[in-house]
Amino acid sequence: MGKHLFAFFIYWWLLWLSACGAAQPLPLPVDIETKAIRGPQQMVAFLYRDQQGARLVSSLSASTDPPVPLEPPEQQVWLGEVDVPADVALIAAGNVQYGMVIVQGDWQPAGQYGPGGVWPHALASPRLQPFTPETVALADLLSNTRYEGQVVRLQAALIVSTGASLLVEEIGPGGVPAATAHQIKLLYGERDQALLERLQASGAARFGYVDAIGRWQQGRFEPLLLTLAP
Repeated sequence: MGKHLFAFFIYWWLLWLSACGAAQPLPLPVDIETKAIRGPQQMVAFLYRDQQGARLVSSLSASTDPPVPLEPPEQQVWLGEVDVPADVALIAAGNVQYGMVIVQGDWQPAGQYGPGGVWPHALASPRLQPFTPETVALADLLSNTRYEGQVVRLQAALIVSTGASLLVEEIGPGGVPAATAHQIKLLYGERDQALLERLQASGAARFGYVDAIGRWQQGRFEPLLLTLAP
């Protein structure tokens, strides 16, 4: 009996350690801008910087020239001029730089920020840290609850047709999912029209393998950045 109790204790202790070790999900800018908040905030976002200044955005299209945010200014967070630490690696594309970061700063009252005052939200005294999403297999995303609410990265085939968007482990000719392939539904899978135009077409459907960064939440994947797989 003593051995069984000891094994039972060890089992639950390991579960507790696993739960404690899981990272707490951080909000995206689009989560915060709808709330009337003030004071210190922390979030995960793309740092996006062009000739107008720097801001935080939740999602990007890298299939345009130059890359552009997929949310309007009302859903972005203005930073202005910001010093980027040496360990934060940004991708340069023309006059644009972007990269994922964890940022802390002081949320400002709603106002008119940046050139033309078109950004109603701003973060003062931002402190940036590099953020690299964990790469996961699609099957692991479905079977492991520790990814709930997390921003992750995966490689899969994207299929977008009228009223449906999927990420699938493997597809065959014409974009048909393999019989045993795992698949997940996407939120806003059709949002990046520039990327969809670069995929293969079959009737009304578009398909192709992509590198996907996004948030896994309540059994669906919200894409934040989709790029064609090499």
